[in-house]
Amino acid sequence: MADSASPYGRQKDLTPEEQKKIGQAVPGAMGDEQTDFVKTISKMIQDGDINVFDIKTFFHPGAYEKLAEMDRGQVDLAMINIADLLRHIAQFYVSKQTPDASPQLEQMIEQLWQMKDKVEGKFGDILKF
Repeated sequence: MADSASPYGRQKDLTPEEQKKIGQAVPGAMGDEQTDFVKTISKMIQDGDINVFDIKTFFHPGAYEKLAEMDRGQVDLAMINIADLLRHIAQFYVSKQTPDASPQLEQMIEQLWQMKDKVEGKFGDILKF
């Protein structure tokens, strides 16, 4: 059982200002692939190619309709999480409150890619991005 005299010292209560500072995204370089991807996604959203509130816009034309009904149900479930993460990535990137490149943004992109790879690994190249 750990005692209160740990080598880490006592926890200090943080002021609201310190809490805000700790919760802020830090700037940092991202890989070229992640940078290109977030720029592409941002352009697709701005151009209206995809709408983060309408998952049907994420698919190549006709790709979703070609899926079996049971497969559509599985894709629909995955798209809820993909759409949510895509919204977070887009909002993070366009926000003036967050850096355009950061480890947090890079991690969100990596997570999106994992979800996308899982869906497309099972159902083929169905997503536009």
